[in-house]
Amino acid sequence: MIIDAHTHWPVGLNSDPEAFLGVLERYGTDMAVVSGWEVFWRPGPVSVSTWNDRLADFCRRSGGRLAPLATFYLADGREAVHEARRCLEELGVRGFKFHPWLQGESIFCETMYDICRLAAEFKAPILFHDGTPAYSMSSQVAVLAGLFPGTPLILGHGGILHFWEEAIETAVRFENILYSLCGQHPWAMQAACNRLPHSRLLWGTDYTGPGGEEFIAYRRGLFDGLALAPDVREAIFSGNPRRIFRLDK
Repeated sequence: MIIDAHTHWPVGLNSDPEAFLGVLERYGTDMAVVSGWEVFWRPGPVSVSTWNDRLADFCRRSGGRLAPLATFYLADGREAVHEARRCLEELGVRGFKFHPWLQGESIFCETMYDICRLAAEFKAPILFHDGTPAYSMSSQVAVLAGLFPGTPLILGHGGILHFWEEAIETAVRFENILYSLCGQHPWAMQAACNRLPHSRLLWGTDYTGPGGEEFIAYRRGLFDGLALAPDVREAIFSGNPRRIFRLDK
């Protein structure tokens, strides 16, 4: 089984997942973990809760092949924490995606700390866009990892192209940091696989929806070129995402 642990889809206009599922089939992917797309720009007048509802409904129609990650805005304060809890308890989301760079928010605030505590309670991972100054550095996520050791935190891009060494070092230091092979060059991907426990590695494409299929082909090709034992490849493709996102529950 192959699970893409980092994808997006615009859910504003269409709640039918047929097109997305067709893309997965064309590239031999069985399941995907999905975040919204429009929500990161917080387009008004639609509320964040409405975007989360739309995403959950979109995934619900997929026959179990798509798993949703909700989002929130830290500026909403207590409402953001309430929304995060609602998404876990009522919508059945598998975790959260937070994009500090696009959302324009620093992760160092009481609201984020409360959401980290909530995520630890539900064993729900928070997937961060990382590798982009100034709000989205892997070392900043590492501060949260140290403050909240029971919260699973995912480096969504492992430092991207330029900060991959920082990302690997943070994952080496903190056991609650998970590392996604998604956006780095092959040298960085292989270095991460060589240095980190294989149980904390994920694979993703950052597929962004219609017109973005080149992400899937390119990043699948990079992963296929890594020197990995068959059991390690299987863990990254299937076992790890199933466990981390609780896909069997």
